[in-house]
Amino acid sequence: MRHNPTNAPIWQQKTHAILAECAQAKTTITYLQLAEQAEIPSPHRIHQLTRFLESLIASDAAGGHPLRAAVVVSKGGEKIPAQGFFDCCQHCGIRREHDESDGALHARLLAALYDKAL
Repeated sequence: MRHNPTNAPIWQQKTHAILAECAQAKTTITYLQLAEQAEIPSPHRIHQLTRFLESLIASDAAGGHPLRAAVVVSKGGEKIPAQGFFDCCQHCGIRREHDESDGALHARLLAALYDKAL
């Protein structure tokens, strides 16, 4: 069962909806954009968001589903998730293919999510 309770705080419900919209549109969103759009309350809203995304990764991985959190990326550089995303993936049993970089792993996980959103 995918993690998507209706009794969750409003910002978590909004986060679910935004992630679904991004997957359907085959686009990404930054952590800050998501925190703002979901109206995550301060203080420590990015920390709250990353903890929530980690719980989604665990839920999706356990259920054999594409990772919804893959649409959330850092604003600079390669436009890939923060290191915590990759650490969480490893912890949840998502393995890299031979010599796969962070960017390649992210692209693979994102493609799986986008394919499922069809």
